[in-house]
Parts: sequence; C-alpha cells; structure tokens
Amino acid sequence: MQSSATLHRRSHWGLVTLNGVLLLLAGLFLAIFPFAGALSFTAAVGIYLVAVGAMGLFVALKALADGHGSVLAFVGPPLAMLLGVIFWMAPAAGLAGVMELAGAFAMVGGIFQVAAAFGMAGRMHWGLLLFNGLLTLGAGVCMMMQPAIAVFVFAIFFGVQLAFHGGHLIRVGMRMKRLMH
Repeated sequence: MQSSATLHRRSHWGLVTLNGVLLLLAGLFLAIFPFAGALSFTAAVGIYLVAVGAMGLFVALKALADGHGSVLAFVGPPLAMLLGVIFWMAPAAGLAGVMELAGAFAMVGGIFQVAAAFGMAGRMHWGLLLFNGLLTLGAGVCMMMQPAIAVFVFAIFFGVQLAFHGGHLIRVGMRMKRLMH
C-alpha cells in the first residue's frame, strides 16, 4: 500500500513540470525579445495592481461599514489602481519610470557604499566596498540616463535566469514522475 505522501507527490509531478515549461518559455521569450517581454511583464503587473487596488478598496469600504475603517485605508488602493492603469495602458512609460526610480535608488546606494568605504579606509576589504559602490553608482547613473538600456540588460539576464529555473523544474518534475512509477 502506498503512503499518502507518495500519492501526494505523484499528483504534483505534472504541475511541477508544467510550471517548468511555462518558466522556460517565458525566460526564452524574455531573453530573445527583451523589450516585448519587459513591456508584457509591465502590463501584467499593471493588471495585478488594478486588481489588488480594487480588492483593497473593497476591504476598506467593508471595514468602514463595520465601523473599523480609517480614511487612510482609502489612500493606498486608489494609488495602486492608478499606478496599475498607467502600467497597463502605457507599459513603456511605466517601465521607464520604474527604471529611473531604480536608478535613483542605485545612485543613493552607491553613494552610501562609497562613503562607507572611505570611512573604512585602511581596513580589510575597504577597496572592494569602494569598487562595488562606484559600480553601483555608475549603474544608477546609466539607469537614470538610459532606462532603455537598463531594461534590455535586465530583461536578458532575468530571461536567462527564468529559462534555467524552468529547465530545472522540468527535470525535477520528470524525476518525480520516474520515482512514482
């Protein structure tokens, strides 16, 4: 007689394999067509934000009707919905904005790393921290000045990573199937 754990694993090998196939295909699409993939991803995130914002608005209204609500609960959901509509309807503008914001964060992070490195001058690995800070600062400047290039590079790297992860899940799913039979 088979254990319930064995039956449970057997029922999921197909889902693991399907997940791997979908990740592999998405990764290949993103690596081969980085701009189209990034725009599709941005539009999908936009749809997600609209749905999350609508749900948050529903929860805020329900809480208010129950006497537990707050006016502040009505700030986040509409902002998420607005951002979602922008990402959904104008994914290129949304993606450029996200890259510029990420560039600003990278620039600030790089500045702090450089400052920390100078504060550690003479100590072990302070040069590596300085080098990393300068690279982060440079990446931030590039992302702010040329967001399209940043999208291109991130999309390719992320696509390759998704493809490898998908291939791994396909292998795991096939191994699960073999172990069950």
